[in-house]
Amino acid sequence: MAAAATEPREAKLYGAWGSAHAAMVRNALSLKGVSYEYVEEDLDDKSEALLRLNPVHGGKVPVLVLPDGRALAESLVILEYVDEAWPERPPALLPRGDPRARAAARFWARFFYDEVSPLSREVVLADAAAERAALAREVKARMAVMEAGIAEDFPRRGGGEEEDGDGPFVHGRSPGLLDVVLGSCAAGTRVLAAVSGVEIVEPREMPRVRASVAAFDELAAGFGTTVPHEMLLARPLERKQRSRAAAA
Repeated sequence: MAAAATEPREAKLYGAWGSAHAAMVRNALSLKGVSYEYVEEDLDDKSEALLRLNPVHGGKVPVLVLPDGRALAESLVILEYVDEAWPERPPALLPRGDPRARAAARFWARFFYDEVSPLSREVVLADAAAERAALAREVKARMAVMEAGIAEDFPRRGGGEEEDGDGPFVHGRSPGLLDVVLGSCAAGTRVLAAVSGVEIVEPREMPRVRASVAAFDELAAGFGTTVPHEMLLARPLERKQRSRAAAA
């Protein structure tokens, strides 16, 4: 949770409005009950502090600053750090006691980062409607690959009160790394559907992904990190218009 001014802080996070990757880290910190100071950055006018903390990526967000002043960059790296730094605080983002399941979760998280996320941005920025639809269908196809992988690597199993059972999240009743990654992009998924006319995550075609996204999106609403997709859609369109005006 973002700490109030008088509360002790366990970390400091630099992020930006509308950044799904920054939202992932904010959501993970909130899940773990880690108090943190949040610094909102303007990505069109980055602060000297942010540029100094993440010079390798030119001030890319998110950046997590630890109490000793050291900084961590890249959201996926930060998510794993948060899980390892506060292991006593549930939920565990990566499965405990199962190296194969941890490796599979890391694999599919990286798949999303490398294969899905970059293409999603192309959908929003494409000028022609046909191009947006074609790109969105490719995003959907890649998400279908992820759906199949999740179903194979994390099969549903029945369970009583002592087990996770068949809850809505990837690992059952408790959210984990993949839920944080997928669910933090819920608004972005709605934006893709709005600009392309293609429903990216359909319940019948992707039941596991859809359940994870819906459940985590509802959970994240209580963290104050969600952005209405209408507002999220307006931001890249405004930037596109400014770019066109500057080029004219």
